[in-house]
Amino acid sequence: MGFFSNGMLHPVGAYFLMEAILASFTGIAALLLFIVIRRATRRSYFRRHNLLAFNIRKQWPAILSGVTESRAWREDPMQRAVVQDVALRELDAASPQERLRIQEFLRASGMLDACIEQARKGHGWQRRNALVTLGATLMREAIPALAEALADGQLETRLAAVRGLGRTELPQAADPILERLMANRLNIPAHPVSNALLRCCGTRPQMLLPYLRQSRGEVRELLARVAAEIASPEMADEMVLMAGDALPEVRACATRALAAAPLPLALPALAGLARDPVWFVRLRAVNSLDLLRHPRTIPILLEALCDSNRFVRLRSAAALSGFIRERTQILENVVDSHDRYALHAMISALELAGGFGKVIEQLSEPLHHDAAAERLLGALREGAATLWSADPESVLEKV
Repeated sequence: MGFFSNGMLHPVGAYFLMEAILASFTGIAALLLFIVIRRATRRSYFRRHNLLAFNIRKQWPAILSGVTESRAWREDPMQRAVVQDVALRELDAASPQERLRIQEFLRASGMLDACIEQARKGHGWQRRNALVTLGATLMREAIPALAEALADGQLETRLAAVRGLGRTELPQAADPILERLMANRLNIPAHPVSNALLRCCGTRPQMLLPYLRQSRGEVRELLARVAAEIASPEMADEMVLMAGDALPEVRACATRALAAAPLPLALPALAGLARDPVWFVRLRAVNSLDLLRHPRTIPILLEALCDSNRFVRLRSAAALSGFIRERTQILENVVDSHDRYALHAMISALELAGGFGKVIEQLSEPLHHDAAAERLLGALREGAATLWSADPESVLEKV
């Protein structure tokens, strides 16, 4: 320790120490200066950007109609970027006639060609930004460049291309996605692909059917989920065939699609799916039966009320509680089933819907005072006492 102290007091050691201190202060000062200059530069940039956006917004009708010459804003990159942003924002909320006008402006001004060029020859984030921007134009000319980017070696670029194709919302934009998906050459997570297909095929869901018939495995499950979301009544026959698929996920998707099918086709298929070996298929079938909300679904729902799976029972009870006119007959069938779990599920559903007290009041009225009503009333009170784990006397007072 003494040797170290003596060395530090040596003139040479003191000199190096001062140099190190000065170098540290210089580095800190340089870093602070860089931060201050950078913040001042960014503040100046955003101030100029906001001013340009304000002025262009005021001149937008003149720019769009061509009264203001494009030379006034094309030569400045910042002004050109602001004009493009304003055009794309206006495009989102434009009417069909106004949309065509803005799209023609993008073509005539050369911004569309510049964006396509950047999407094909750009690199990194600039290319990805151009791909997403191309999709926002909602134009068919953007599809070839976006389709080419699906073969890029970087995942981020492929994701940007899929998002761009989805943003176009054009049925033609789904073709390159579906072709690469069927050839197992897309290599993209399922969620962004399904979102893009939902947006592109929303107006023409039938275009998915040829691909769905030929697909296998995970691709078939993905296409089935998309088809179920946007299924139309015209696809009912295909959805009935899907109800007998070997994959449980496909059968579950068919239940969702069958909710939009005509009742004569949907009901027999959903009745079979409500008895499926896989519990989540039965659960989704019950959910679709609830969406139909037809008295002919009551026998199927009563059968599902006695299901071995708790979630299926609860969902079926919730669906049955929506039938007001048939409520008494439904409760009698539940009591006659001698299934304690079915009775508990039904009482819980009625209580959540605020109808259990009304049922008790209705059965207690002199008009309904007979042996059948007394039996039903007693079964409901006993079931409620068991379900709520309370003293039977306090339950009687509650109901």
